[in-house]
Amino acid sequence: MTKKMISWLSFMAVFLFLLHSCVHDEIYSSSDPASAEYHSKSLWKEDEKYIKNVMKIYSEHEDNIKKFSGTPDWDYAMSMGKYDESFMVVPIIENGKVVNTLACARFDKKVYFRYENSKTNNAFFQNIIYGKYTRYKTEADNTKTNTQKGIVCITKTISMWYPDNESNPNAGGHWETNYYTNCYNYLDYSSPGWEDNGGGGYDYGGGGGSGNNDPNNPNNQTPCEKTKNIVNKPQIKAKLTSLQSYANTNTKIENGFQELKSGTLVNGVVNGDNQIEFGIGPNSQGTVHTHQPGTIGIFAPQDIMTFLAIVHAQDANALGNAYSGTISSSGTYFINFTGTASDLPPATTETQEAAYVAATVKDYTEKYYKLLKAEEKKSYQTLSSIGLEKLFFDMLDKIGLAGKITLIKEDNGNTSTIQKDSSGNPIPNPC
Repeated sequence: MTKKMISWLSFMAVFLFLLHSCVHDEIYSSSDPASAEYHSKSLWKEDEKYIKNVMKIYSEHEDNIKKFSGTPDWDYAMSMGKYDESFMVVPIIENGKVVNTLACARFDKKVYFRYENSKTNNAFFQNIIYGKYTRYKTEADNTKTNTQKGIVCITKTISMWYPDNESNPNAGGHWETNYYTNCYNYLDYSSPGWEDNGGGGYDYGGGGGSGNNDPNNPNNQTPCEKTKNIVNKPQIKAKLTSLQSYANTNTKIENGFQELKSGTLVNGVVNGDNQIEFGIGPNSQGTVHTHQPGTIGIFAPQDIMTFLAIVHAQDANALGNAYSGTISSSGTYFINFTGTASDLPPATTETQEAAYVAATVKDYTEKYYKLLKAEEKKSYQTLSSIGLEKLFFDMLDKIGLAGKITLIKEDNGNTSTIQKDSSGNPIPNPC
């Protein structure tokens, strides 16, 4: 079984990637913020579908939305690491300076606009658009959710390198760090914080489709449909084929990868105990790893802990986009979260988590051997697929997540949701 070394607080910490880059020359060029044509000059990937739809709404209702002087510079609109057509912010430019920012959030089928009028947020965009820096690095995004009050806070951090002498940028310089922070209430969608400040809610739809009605929006798909889309991504499909072969090799070293929200695949890291580790953080979307011959061919308790950390890393309205997969000689399985934020177990310390995992693993192992005996197999043999699925469902019952996590099996393009019948036996339901 695999140990992931993930604490419940890990999704709040910064694990992944310090991204360094040289800025393209075009980022320094002046632009007309009133231009109707959109060309993203953001330093990172954006939800351009949502940005273009919001641009269309704004252009149609500018007289009602606009409350302050200045013009939106759509080329620097940013979705702040969210790709579910739910949030973005655009800087407002006047006389070559950022004078305000306009946040645009979609709640259900309405888009709301709010001027932030924050010196900190203005400075964040001012430095990105007009700063004479030569290098930058983005820190991991930080999204915090208070499920009781329905508050979501998004913080994006960027550090920029300023030469001490612009005519000799290689002679030395210093880093300056800037933060953009926005908090909003996702439970009270028509709160004055959004509706009264920016002209009310506007119907979302148009060129990119309406988020909640769009069948291609992951939020509207079943766990089985989501899994089919995941395994059919060309990059992931190739990885799965390779891992399925690797899972049958006679080695204790596991293999696997993590998918980030940007679509980038990152290989897991094997530590000295032949255990694969993933750095779970705000950019995490899902993981897939192998269970080698001689180990249990389905999710172990440690795998569930890692999966729940990935769920925590999702936006509050997109928890079901997280996934995890295991590949063994017994088959390829995926899991998807179908509960709400209130169904997630509370955060624990590393000590509490270690004790919890140890107790769960002990119970899990005892159940495994009981099922082996019921199948009239010896201790060195492996459970059937049905036995493994029973073992998995029993674990969900024990940890209080029955009905909150969906088990999906992928078999050469045939994808099925595994459900329990009235007698507790696993039944495949193809999709």
